[in-house]
Amino acid sequence: MSNYDLRNASEEWKHFLGRHDAALRQLFMLSLDPDIDMDEKISRLLRLGCDALNLPLGIVSRIDGSVYEVHHVSGPEWAPEPGATFDVSKTYCTHTLVADDVKYFHHASQSEIADHPCYQDFGLESYIGVPLRVGNVRVGTLNFSGPDERKAFRAMEAELVRLFGRWLGQEWLKSERAREIAEKTMLLNAIVEAVPDAIITANDERRIQMVNSSGEKLFGLDRGKLVGQSTSVLYPSVDEYERQGERVYDKAMQKAVNRFEMNLRKKDGSIFPGEVFMAPLNGDAGAKLGVVGVVRDISQEAALRKAKDELIATVSHELRTPITSINGAVKLLTMERERLPENMQVLLDSATRNADRLIHLVENILDLEKLNSSEFAVDYRQIDLSALVARAVEDMRPYAAQYNVNLDVAPEQANSATVTGDEARLLQVLSNLLSNAVKASSAGGVVDVGVTSSGNGFWIRDHGRGIPVSLRHELFERFTRSPESYSATQKGTGLGMSIVKSIVDHHGGQIRFDTVEGKGTTFIVSLSPEASDDAK
Repeated sequence: MSNYDLRNASEEWKHFLGRHDAALRQLFMLSLDPDIDMDEKISRLLRLGCDALNLPLGIVSRIDGSVYEVHHVSGPEWAPEPGATFDVSKTYCTHTLVADDVKYFHHASQSEIADHPCYQDFGLESYIGVPLRVGNVRVGTLNFSGPDERKAFRAMEAELVRLFGRWLGQEWLKSERAREIAEKTMLLNAIVEAVPDAIITANDERRIQMVNSSGEKLFGLDRGKLVGQSTSVLYPSVDEYERQGERVYDKAMQKAVNRFEMNLRKKDGSIFPGEVFMAPLNGDAGAKLGVVGVVRDISQEAALRKAKDELIATVSHELRTPITSINGAVKLLTMERERLPENMQVLLDSATRNADRLIHLVENILDLEKLNSSEFAVDYRQIDLSALVARAVEDMRPYAAQYNVNLDVAPEQANSATVTGDEARLLQVLSNLLSNAVKASSAGGVVDVGVTSSGNGFWIRDHGRGIPVSLRHELFERFTRSPESYSATQKGTGLGMSIVKSIVDHHGGQIRFDTVEGKGTTFIVSLSPEASDDAK
């Protein structure tokens, strides 16, 4: 080779390296620009490839089965239009798909595809293409071509096209994911905006991140101004904000907190009762991002409930004196029962039972009124829980004997069973749960009682019918009686479990139950919010 040829070859190589390096730099800059949409990225990549390879036509295709569709194109006037379709088996790209890698021809008429329909139909002498994969799915090809033959493609050019293909596949995947996320976000936003309840999200520092339009209306605050503020603006006072943070918010960061009621404040300073549900917002790898809360104004429900309670309490107070008088008169008559005719004795027995039941009903209603009063105070003292359970069981044995039911106290497993509480009220809880368990048991059955392993609560288990599904969600509501009571042969006021729940709530505790129809029910009372031990 002459010096002239060597100089020309050297210049040509330098020119090639310049184009190659420039293409890599432009691809890098294209990758860094977040403001370019996917269509523009593809257009720039095609122009970049045409310049780097010195070919006039660049195409991104979509292939579905046997159909080859031109998706994006950069080239002269004779280039196919976007949307044009061909039989993939008659295109150059069929060879790329068979190779499943970069495939190229620099002089097609002198290659193995000279008689192939792709060359016969299109007459392109130069071609280089690579399959496009979005994730693990092959969706089409990236290819560059021209009508003239050229020098053989270098390995660096093949590697550059391979890099173009990988980059475009990744960008396509990111675009698809971004589109899916955008669609899901739009749908979620539409749902959030359509919900009639206030929805508020806050971060782990209790600062508001999002408020829907219902929240804006409920609190009377502009959501643009709410975002970034502390959730304390929604509370009646800073003290209440701090108290709820300790009692509820910290828990909600870990797991959902079911419906509870609390007072909230509007922009005008007015206070209203709200029903609240909270759940954690979790990020990748379980990271705790904050909390989402759903708030509903229950002012009308609370007013109706208060009016109902006041009416029931007033009627109960008014009935107490005459019922007591009637009950006293009936008791006096029972002293002369043996002197009455038999039919009159039956009537007197019925009157006695119903008078006792009325007295019990009125006393329960008044007791519940007292428990729900803001003036109610718990007489806190140190209590030996084991001794209290034993006392309740002994007091209940005569009652259980009437139903031929045995009471069995489980051996104590806790090292210490001392709690702080109101002894009389906790004894009332035990008595109510024990009497229910006795009534739910069959003759000859056993009711098991014990202190929880942590020593801060107790459990009571019967082996009766279990609580029906229809009754479970409202078991602690007032006047709850199932159409098919799990203690069908017994009658009650429907207030006992509501009283039990109120007493446990006043102690800052929890009550829950496990039940299986046909096998029985276990009630577990824990006298601290964190405790929820299973019966042992």
